[in-house]
Amino acid sequence: MNFSKPKKLILIGSSTGGPGLLEKIIGSLTEPIDFSMVIAQHMNALALSSFAKRLDRITPNTVEFLDTTTTLQNGIIYLLEDSACFLDTSQITIAKCETDEGYYHPDIDTFFTSAKDIKGVEIVAYLLSGMGQDGAQGMLELKKRGFKTVAQDEQTSIIYGMPKSAYEIGACDFVMSINEIAQDIKKG
Repeated sequence: MNFSKPKKLILIGSSTGGPGLLEKIIGSLTEPIDFSMVIAQHMNALALSSFAKRLDRITPNTVEFLDTTTTLQNGIIYLLEDSACFLDTSQITIAKCETDEGYYHPDIDTFFTSAKDIKGVEIVAYLLSGMGQDGAQGMLELKKRGFKTVAQDEQTSIIYGMPKSAYEIGACDFVMSINEIAQDIKKG
């Protein structure tokens, strides 16, 4: 596996219904990935730690629970403990960030928005099932910077709130089913 700086970064935000959808995506990654993936799932930190272990068992790729400042490496899937921001460094580094802006943790808007200034890396952001609007504004910021943005469709969402909000404000380039999202990620 190549543990160098990623050339591609997959960002995923999800909430209600997300764990099952994430299992479907991660379980479909049956070969080593040549990108880095960071997931913000609204969930209690204690449950997230267990969930990261579950995801690690269903893929040959390494899944790490990210609870400290970390320089991202190619070929790793990271699951955020809490609200996190990308830091402006020569590497792709992510750290906890204090935010009062969002009700949810991790805060997907903060997470997505902090990635907008990353240079030299292809970024694709996916917003999955969930209540409310978290992630839509952050996704719009990524789209404005020319990064690819994808919202889950209504038919395969458990709760069509967050992806709907992204669609309604024009934040997504594409609307895809969960199977199409899994295939889009898998093709790298």
